[in-house]
Amino acid sequence: MASVFLHEITGSLTFRERIELPRGAVATVKLVNRKAEVLAATAFEVFQVPHDFSLYVDRADAPDPTKLSIWAVLRSEAGVWGTPDFVSAAELPVTIHLRKIDVEE
Repeated sequence: MASVFLHEITGSLTFRERIELPRGAVATVKLVNRKAEVLAATAFEVFQVPHDFSLYVDRADAPDPTKLSIWAVLRSEAGVWGTPDFVSAAELPVTIHLRKIDVEE
């Protein structure tokens, strides 16, 4: 149960590809304000998508949660997926559609 002093931001991560993620896949999700300042972040192991997440931010730091955005990335041996742009957190729960990212070695 969230504190009365916190906003709970919920959502899920997903991507289009139909693959089995290898062990050790890790997602990082960040909640940012309009200045792109990170207000909350979490990282967790992902075994399959969609995968739910929750972030908590102090109401004093984010009086209007509809003005917040989310950035996410999922890294694994099978590849990297992420959000090319910030995703609005105005309507909860938010679904984050990750896109495959080409990473130069």
